[in-house]
Amino acid sequence: MQTSHQIAIETASLPGNVLETAARQQDKIARYLFEISCLSGVSDWMTRKCLPSLFFKYFQKVIELYDESDHYLIGQLRHQGFPVRCEPGCSYCCCHMPTGISTPELIYIYYGMHKSGLFPRFFRRCLGAEEQWGEILKRCSYSTPGGIESADIREAVLRDYHRLQHDCPFLQQHLCQIYPYRPIACRMHFSLSSPHWCNPSHFQNDHAIRFNLEPGEKVFEALQHLETRLCLKLSDVMVEGLLELSVNIMKFDEIRSIN
Repeated sequence: MQTSHQIAIETASLPGNVLETAARQQDKIARYLFEISCLSGVSDWMTRKCLPSLFFKYFQKVIELYDESDHYLIGQLRHQGFPVRCEPGCSYCCCHMPTGISTPELIYIYYGMHKSGLFPRFFRRCLGAEEQWGEILKRCSYSTPGGIESADIREAVLRDYHRLQHDCPFLQQHLCQIYPYRPIACRMHFSLSSPHWCNPSHFQNDHAIRFNLEPGEKVFEALQHLETRLCLKLSDVMVEGLLELSVNIMKFDEIRSIN
């Protein structure tokens, strides 16, 4: 997620034992991801449209460990005097377009969409969000020579999409309907300023102070390895990737799990 005003949280200022604990948590996450990549049936899952049941069990553990790591670090940052203001139930940041989503995460979200029993509704909302995203992307691309998407264009599209204040397709009455399955991009975003400032229409939005607690390099490498094993590369823009998976790969069917 891109924001108008972000700061860097220097974890190096935290005590050594805290950093060691955080590193061990990252190692655990990476190990679980590696174990998932070694499961039988992962590399040919698209042929049968099913995955080992341990895929979802272990990926759930990955997410739980990531949340534990975040909660631990946030607690330590608060102890160091950083006034992290985010609390459960706040949805002011849920009008960003999550990007940088890996294929394993998209599969897990798709799995959660079906488990919710609301897949048709979520799919329609993703279609609407993708249409808005595409219009902004087209407009920004036309303003550059050759219309080639670049990092600058991506940042501009993210900023313009955010300003339109479209709720996430999975948001209903300020609550995420797939909360246990949401991607890392939604889990790592925090604010040091008033939560209300994260609202794009708030007059102080440009002065909001936000930061991301990104996964470590080992976790990114393990996710990339798992993506390679899945033999599938989807768009890293959440709604684009989900639509590709829904229409082109799964044909709207639920991903079956096998023992």
